Parts: sequence; C-alpha cells; structure tokens
Amino acid sequence: MDLIETGSFYRISIDRKKESFFLQRWPLQTTLLFALLLLTVNGIAQTVNVKKEPPDATFGEIPDSLFQIDSYRQDPSAPYFYAYKDVEISFEEDEKSIVAILDYHVRIKVFDSQAKQASIIAIPYYFQDEIESIEQIRGYTYQSDGSQVELQGEAIRTINLNARYNVKEFTMPEVRDGSVIEYSYRKKRRYIEELPDYYLTHQAPTAIAKATIRYPKYLRYDVIPVDFDGEVQHVEQRIDTSSVPKVFAYPRPEPLILHHWIARDVPAVEQESFISSIDDYRGKLKFQLLEFGVPRQHLENSWEIVVAQIRRNQNPWEVIEKNTRARELGEQIAAEFETQEQAQDSIFRYLNSQANFSDMQGAFSEVPDDSVLSGTVVNQPAINQTLIAMLQGAGIEAWPLLISTRQYGKINRSFPSYYQFNGLLTYSEINGQRYFMDASFAHSYPNLLPVESYNETGLLLQKERYEWIELKPANSVFSISIDMDAELSREGDLSGTISTKQFGYPARLIREKATNGSTVNEIMRDAMFDGYTDVSLENVEIEKLHHHSDTLEMRARFAIEGYATSYQDGFDYRPLVVGSLMSNPFGDEERDLPVTLDAPEKLNLSYELRLPTGYSLGEGTQNRGIQLSGAELTETYRSQGQTVEYGYRIDISRKQFEPELYPQLLDLYERWVELSNMSWRIKRQ
Repeated sequence: MDLIETGSFYRISIDRKKESFFLQRWPLQTTLLFALLLLTVNGIAQTVNVKKEPPDATFGEIPDSLFQIDSYRQDPSAPYFYAYKDVEISFEEDEKSIVAILDYHVRIKVFDSQAKQASIIAIPYYFQDEIESIEQIRGYTYQSDGSQVELQGEAIRTINLNARYNVKEFTMPEVRDGSVIEYSYRKKRRYIEELPDYYLTHQAPTAIAKATIRYPKYLRYDVIPVDFDGEVQHVEQRIDTSSVPKVFAYPRPEPLILHHWIARDVPAVEQESFISSIDDYRGKLKFQLLEFGVPRQHLENSWEIVVAQIRRNQNPWEVIEKNTRARELGEQIAAEFETQEQAQDSIFRYLNSQANFSDMQGAFSEVPDDSVLSGTVVNQPAINQTLIAMLQGAGIEAWPLLISTRQYGKINRSFPSYYQFNGLLTYSEINGQRYFMDASFAHSYPNLLPVESYNETGLLLQKERYEWIELKPANSVFSISIDMDAELSREGDLSGTISTKQFGYPARLIREKATNGSTVNEIMRDAMFDGYTDVSLENVEIEKLHHHSDTLEMRARFAIEGYATSYQDGFDYRPLVVGSLMSNPFGDEERDLPVTLDAPEKLNLSYELRLPTGYSLGEGTQNRGIQLSGAELTETYRSQGQTVEYGYRIDISRKQFEPELYPQLLDLYERWVELSNMSWRIKRQ
C-alpha cells in the first residue's frame, strides 16, 4: 500500500499482487500452524473485546413503548429528551482523497411541543474549501395513532454563518405533545486528520448516545471524551464477513473492525446567563488521527505541527508581506509623530475609519491591502492583516494573533487543531507595553476589543516562532464615573449639575452615536437619564469626543420634575438617581457553570444632595460593603443638617468567577438592585 500525499490529504494505492505473493512464499506446514494460531487468537479477541452488544436503532422502526411514556425517568421536568442518537463513521476513497462518511441518526421524544428547540434542527458544516458537505437529509414526525408526516425538501434551508461555516436548518413538521421526531443525514468530510466533535450532552437529557467507527486497516483515531463526567463505554467488535473456509491456503478478506463509544442517561446541560459558550461545557468526543499507513505508523500531533500546517496552507504572513501599500502608508503616518505610541494610535484611527467591515470573521484572508484601504467591504482578517503591515512600516513590532471568539468557544490547548481558530487580531509591543487591536471594530482604539473577541487566549504567530498570549486588553472595560450636585425643592423637583467620565465600551458607544448624528442632548439623555420622561437638560457639553484613547467627559445642568413623592410628613426619595440596576441579571439561586462577564466593570457614583429648609435625614456617617475575590461594592453615607453626601463604588476587576464564588457575586448584584429600588423617607422637622 503506497501513500501519496496531496496537500493536507492522502490518496491510497494498494498493490494486491504483492500481498498475494507474500502469502504464497510460506511453507505449507508453517501455513497450517499459523492458521491454527490465527483461529485461536481470533476467538480470544472476540471474547475479550465484545463486552456487550452495542445498542442499535433502525430508522423508521419506532417502539410502541416510546409513545407510552409521558416523562423522562431521570429528569421528569424535561420537555423532551433524546431517546437515541448515533453517528456511524466510515471511510471511502475518491479521485482526490480519503473521505470520512459520517451518518447521523437522531430520535427525540417530545412531551411539550412548546419547547421549540426540540423541533428546530440546525446542522453546521465546514463548507470552506469543500471540506464538508451535507446530504441525504430525511426526517419524520410520528404520532401515537400510527400516522407520520415526512420532512419536505423545500423546508430545508442553508444559512451562511461566516466565511467557514454554513448551517442546514429545518423545522420538523406537525410536532405535538407526545410526538416522536426522527431525522438522519450524511456529512462528508475531506479533512480526516481530525473529525467533527460528537456531542454527548445537549440542553435536554439523552438516553443513549453512540459513536461508531468502521475502521479500515490503514488508520486509527485517538478518541477522547472531553468535558464529560459520566461513563463512556468502549466496545470493539471484529466481525468475520467471509464465507471462505478458515484455511490459510485460501485468501480471506480482512475482518470488519467496529469501535463503539456509548454513553447512557446523559443529563442535560442548562443554558445559564453570562457564560463564554454553552459548547465549552457540553460533553463531547474528540477524534484525532493517531495511526496511518500500511503497516500503520503512529502520528505525532502537537501545536508545532498545527503551526507548520498554518504556515504551509493559510499563512497570514504571506499576505502581510505583500501589503506594500499599507507598509508605505504606515511609514508616512509615523514620520509625523515623535513616539511609536502616537504613531500607532494615528495608524489605527486612520484604518479604523477607512475600513468597511463585512461582519465576517476569520483566521486568514487573501484580500490585499488595496481593497481594504479603498473602502471595499472586507472581512476582519483582511483589515487586521493590513493593520499589521502599516504598523511594521512604522517600525512597530506587530504580529497576527489567532483567536477563538466567545460564540465559537474556548481554545482547547490539549487538543491541537487549526480549526479551533475563527478570528484574527493584531498584537503589538511598544516599550514593554502590550496592545491588542481589532481595526474592524468601529470607533475603537488599541486595547479596546469587541466583547465577542475578548476570550481568554490567542496564538501569536510570529515569522519563526509562536506563543500563547493571554488576552488582557486594558481598555476593554465598562468604566463610568458620575458626580451629581443637586438640590431637592419643597415640591419634590430635583435639579442641579451632573458630570461624568466614561471610558472603554461606554465611551465607544457615545462616539458611535455622535458619528450617527445624535445631538449632545440626546447623547446625555440616553447615557445618564434613560427612562426619565420629565427630565430637561441645559448647557450640555462633551469633551474629548474625538480623542478615542482618552476618557470622554460630559457635563450638563438637569432638572427632573416631581422626582420625589411628597407626603404630609416628608418625601420618598430614591437615592440612586443614575447608575441604577433595576433587576438582577442572575436569576438563579444556584449555579453549576462559571460566570463569564463581558468585561470588567467599574462604576463610581458620588452625590451631594441639599434638602429644603425644614427637612432632614438625621445626623451621622455610615460605611458598608460587600467584597469577594475580584469584586467589591462599597457604600458611604454622611448626613449633616440639610446636606447629604453619599456614594457607591462597584469594582469588578475579573471577567470570570468560579461557581463557588457565585453566591457572593449574587449578593453583590442583589445589593445593587436593592439600592436601585430603595427609597429614603426624608422627614419634615
């Protein structure tokens, strides 16, 4: 068997004559003895490897018992469950390469048809470079009375997710309470070094999940359960498909080798708020090519090999080096500034305002700098590859940083694979300071990344080496500081001055609104007094609106008619005039998954309130707070005469919190909500 490499794939040539000649060379006595040994070993292998007949289900043969159950025993509250799901993997050769054939079969029992996620099916596949295709989709909805409705071809639509992935989506017909849904499809994959993840865990429980590989003699996979606490049973079968007598003198076909991985009674994984991606926590099987060839040779797999593959097939540096116009432009811009920091800011602003982003991400693009600089609609990697060339022209060390977005999931560094990347950022270093950049993110600046791209780690691809970089973009924060100096009238009206400093994402949003034509009054109202219908603003000022890397400042005079509710003995006054959180984003008392916030948060609120003559909150000073690792809320109060000074500071310096910290984090947010809904009784003296 000869292996002929064709790019990233292999074509196989088998010389049967050589195999026959090899068999004929054995002496008859040796042949008979070896045949007896083979029979003995074959019997032992079947006894050892076939521990239990693996579960199976035939498409269209629905057992009556499935219609009779009205809840899933292990999780009675589940609106539906996966009664059976499997994938059977085999391999075939075509004129180009070896192709993996993945045949999927899914059967779902529906208890509550209002759970639409049971009947809406989405099948993602990697369409770029024709690596994957989907075919032979079929499906039926079965009812307990024996009727069935077939899925029609016109109900299947193709949705483009990004430059790599499409989705085949369809809704199963006439799903009712008690229905059974069944569908199957075939996925063909030309890239066999790894296979698509097979998910054992879903947002509904699974009774049986099975993956089967029908191995040819020339390859084996390393199959690894990931993010799964349950038991995965591995069963190996060697099936004799020959009718030839077991005499060594007669050529016999190879036995059919089947490997099964089976999981039973798999609990659901719940979608919780503030997580990186649900796929980060779903149990799955990963398949990576372990042995290949005849005889099979062990294959090494590492990030060094993955990086070599990137450099060979989709190397951003090949395009960056060709971006000569961008390099020349970067050199021209840098000549006007004294420091590299100033040059980098100016280069970034130029490209950020010039580029026309298509909303398509990716880890590589062949689009040249001419298209980017002329305002053609282009994808994210094209823009950032152009930025790298411009920074290099300015003499700044800059490199491509390959990432996985939050929706795509975290990078699993223990499982080397190029296909874990779906985004490309720009990374630079100036005087020991690190900068993370995405010039496709409108109205941003260095170290302010899109929330979707702010996802733990990235692979820094230098020309001769690589390294892992933790994403710590210093400016990617929600930072708001507010000072309010106000007085309350006898009629309950609140008026005074307000000033605010905003940085990071809030400042970017304000700059975006200004660019889109909003007036300064509209911007101030939306930023500070959203939800108030009776607020009036005067003398609104915004400073540093066009200084993107600076803290943006706003100030104004304001008046809110009837802010405090007047009673005979005083007022009901809500102290948190601005900066409130009216409901807790975390609804559950308990949590299984880590909390992943969009970014660190810093909120500093300072108030000085003057009361009308004859009213008082009493005298005194009080401080209190809640503190946990990476987050704190502090409150300060001071009341003297007709003046009340108080403030709140919320500082959440981490993005992720372990489940064991969740109760304390929940308490912090609960207190924030409590303060937002609190009213003080200001009494008449």
